[in-house]
Amino acid sequence: MLSATIFFSCSAIKEPVLKGIDELKVNGISLNQPRLIVHLNYFNPNRSGLRLKDATGDVWIDNSFLGRFNMDTSIKISGLSDFIIPVMLDVDMKNAMKNAATLLFKPVVSFKIEGKARIGKSGIFINYPIRYEGKQDLSKLLQ
Repeated sequence: MLSATIFFSCSAIKEPVLKGIDELKVNGISLNQPRLIVHLNYFNPNRSGLRLKDATGDVWIDNSFLGRFNMDTSIKISGLSDFIIPVMLDVDMKNAMKNAATLLFKPVVSFKIEGKARIGKSGIFINYPIRYEGKQDLSKLLQ
């Protein structure tokens, strides 16, 4: 009976939709590694609220690996609403110079994000994939 309740309550959760990136900010350097704060813009298609426990993944800019992100705090998400996930992105130093040149000379770049997030409600959490591919205007992101 309990397993049936868990199955039906979990299957009713619709995957939040990643709409794009809202902001990039330099958060300093940790162990000689640049760290950025990236705001991922989402929409929750569920009528009820959810809770996001954590998120991890990788980011590419113009098909070049930029770095790994993580978020280890809990966020309450209202139903049928937009929400922002602020993640910490540790930039891969091997590609830092190539990425810096891209940021300086191209106003619009392609971003690719892949990862996973733990989302749930009523104490039941499931891993959901994070996937996004799209063009972003860097001048708007870096304001």
